[in-house]
Amino acid sequence: MPESKSRHAHKHPHQHHSKTAHTETPHPTKPKQSNRAITVAVLFFAFMGLGIGFFINASSIPVLIAGAILGAFLGYLFGSQINKSIAGK
Repeated sequence: MPESKSRHAHKHPHQHHSKTAHTETPHPTKPKQSNRAITVAVLFFAFMGLGIGFFINASSIPVLIAGAILGAFLGYLFGSQINKSIAGK
């Protein structure tokens, strides 16, 4: 079929790929950020909180659990600040 002379040609011709011949390279992804500082800080502070809870009242399980949870929370905050300071450099 004849094409119109006033019609501009397409800049990018359509390409037809079969499903078997279609090999697309994946886009490069950003390297995953390591959360090692957060993990270490959470574990360290949880054990410190457990130890403080043990010295407060060794026979009370809720005190030990509360100390470990509070320590883990503070460790998460501390570790996330460490990650931010390392990523900034």
